[in-house]
Amino acid sequence: MVKTGDVMAKPDTGEQPGCGWSWFAPKCLRKFAVFNVFMFVLSVNAIIQGMMVNGFISTSISSIEKRSAFYKINSAWNTDFFLSRFNLSSTKSGIFSATYDVAVAIMLIPLSYYAHKVNKVRCIGYGMCMVGVGALLLILPHFVDGLYVVGALKSDVCDASRENSSCDTQQAASIYSYPLLLISQLFVGFGAAPLFTYGYSTIDEFDSHKRTGSNMAIFMGVSTVGPALAFIGGGYLLTIWGDIGKSNYLEYVMQLNISEKRNVMDHFSLGISGPSDPRWYGAWWIGFLAAGLASFVTSFPLCMFPKKLNDTDERKKNDVIQTHAKLNVDFTGDKFAYFKIFKMFFFNKTCMALIAMQTAESMIMNGYITFIPKLFENLFGFSSSWASTMTGLVIVPMGLIGSFMGGKLGEKVENRFRPNLKMCMILTIMMIVSSSAFLLGCPQIRIAGMNSAYEQIETKSFSLTHPCNYGCQCDGLFNPVCAVETGMSYFSPCHAGCAANTDSNSWNTCSCSSLYNQTVNTVRKGWCEVSCQKTQIIFFSLFSLLAVSVFALAPMLQSAALRVVSFQHRDAFICFGWMFMRVFGRQIIKSRDSVKCTYLKIGSIPGAVLFGAVIDTTCMHWSTGCDGSTKCVLYNAENLGFYIFLFTIVAKLFCFVCLFIAYKSYIPVANDAVEHQKQQNSAPLSRAKPTTPVIDVIKSTAL
Repeated sequence: MVKTGDVMAKPDTGEQPGCGWSWFAPKCLRKFAVFNVFMFVLSVNAIIQGMMVNGFISTSISSIEKRSAFYKINSAWNTDFFLSRFNLSSTKSGIFSATYDVAVAIMLIPLSYYAHKVNKVRCIGYGMCMVGVGALLLILPHFVDGLYVVGALKSDVCDASRENSSCDTQQAASIYSYPLLLISQLFVGFGAAPLFTYGYSTIDEFDSHKRTGSNMAIFMGVSTVGPALAFIGGGYLLTIWGDIGKSNYLEYVMQLNISEKRNVMDHFSLGISGPSDPRWYGAWWIGFLAAGLASFVTSFPLCMFPKKLNDTDERKKNDVIQTHAKLNVDFTGDKFAYFKIFKMFFFNKTCMALIAMQTAESMIMNGYITFIPKLFENLFGFSSSWASTMTGLVIVPMGLIGSFMGGKLGEKVENRFRPNLKMCMILTIMMIVSSSAFLLGCPQIRIAGMNSAYEQIETKSFSLTHPCNYGCQCDGLFNPVCAVETGMSYFSPCHAGCAANTDSNSWNTCSCSSLYNQTVNTVRKGWCEVSCQKTQIIFFSLFSLLAVSVFALAPMLQSAALRVVSFQHRDAFICFGWMFMRVFGRQIIKSRDSVKCTYLKIGSIPGAVLFGAVIDTTCMHWSTGCDGSTKCVLYNAENLGFYIFLFTIVAKLFCFVCLFIAYKSYIPVANDAVEHQKQQNSAPLSRAKPTTPVIDVIKSTAL
């Protein structure tokens, strides 16, 4: 093997190792300019970033969507409305989600170009400040648009005298809300880009290559803590009323020309009893407020680190080169170097195989992160808050165990390229086996008129309209209720034929529920619960194995990617890979509601809607809003689990093939140098050049 110093001379920046900023650089802070302190500060920032980007966004989506849900004004007001809190159509929702990825992709270009000209650690710190600004901008619409409005449940009963309409009027949202949401996503995307590009490369630059796997494991392990804490904390925050602390009178009352002013800061005045009510609006914004303020605090220490740490030379003195022979090319002084570097990556089999593998892995990871709570809800009938909490309870321990296991496996093989890929292939096989967990699930919830008949008869044709609710003038308001004695759920109290409500949680005189069982004529709010504890134990055991395998693979794969390219090209290679992951990986998780936006962003790439399309194919009933947007209110749990399993199998087989190609196409520099030296010895002396054999190898093998 060739030592690092034989082929790579790192320029002296002239910067005295020490902590500080501008003129403020006291000598007492120099002792903190070491790798362990840097790793701690970087990891804390990764936790904060993960909480916001990969955690609170997922847990908050349902609460934000509540602002675009159908609602009923109290019957005394004699009017139906459709309130769009943020006025988000399906296309706008897709654009909002895609804006973050667009911002990251744009930022990757200057990050890769200026990587060797800037203090990368400080760039990460400045980026985290931008993340904090984005978090605060994201919650501004919550305060700009006033209070959440929704009508009482008692209006949703069988009433032949009312008009069957939910779309007479649409309440106008603030014109500033949507632009603020987009701007916030831009800030978060621009700010988050340096953390996982410069973050990986600086970890590799500041410590020995032999410890890269362990360092990556620590970094990735603590990175999973952020989203997990957000899932757990977000689940709790969703049990708090969203408009807590607001006391202003409702301006909508004045627009409705109603003299009576209503203060609706109390959810009880809206007929909403608690978090189990489908119309509950949780305090999603508190998490973003905390994460935003924390970003400012944790970014400050990063902005004080020097470009080179005090103990870097000592840690890296025994490093060896493992670069692919055809990627160890020096483009110094070439005015077209930036484009040639990316061309070199694009036409190298090993590089593209690794990038394709990482992209597919990113697709699966981001799809799971976004949809796992939703899968738990539909496979096991969990509430949204409990599904988020369960996600965190599984991801935190399994993520930490998997990450540290991956680091130890990397250390065992000394983070050498080919042994690393062998371990990655074994872990991929483990993922394929453990993904069979999605074949398990609780029995499907029975909903009259959707997947079950109103009476006890066998039929394959279902309709929400039935003679028992024919004269009720039911609209599209989705408010599920349950007849506990029979275990049958209904789309709404109106569709259950209920003529009156006893309180905000129950209804009586329900003609449809008595059809199924004459002794039952009452229903309560919410789905009917299904119990399958043994199945859940088996599922979460297999799912835990899947999570451990996924997180164990990540540091080993990242370490292999850093080894295959030369030192001066690592930042460019990381950014090059992230561009692919942003365009092809992240966007695959989009669902039917954001298809239009996805095509606006990346054209006609078929994979951009795969993950969402897989889930959408299992929908049993689509609810259509006044603006034409659609939302699935019930999925076929059995088909959902099978399709997710099938999709995972296909993706992981693709990953395995990519790893095998990377393994077979890799050419070490040392092997190529020996072969080249033989050719030089047999060549005429007049052709020999006064350069070292390694430099000759680099030039002769350049693409």
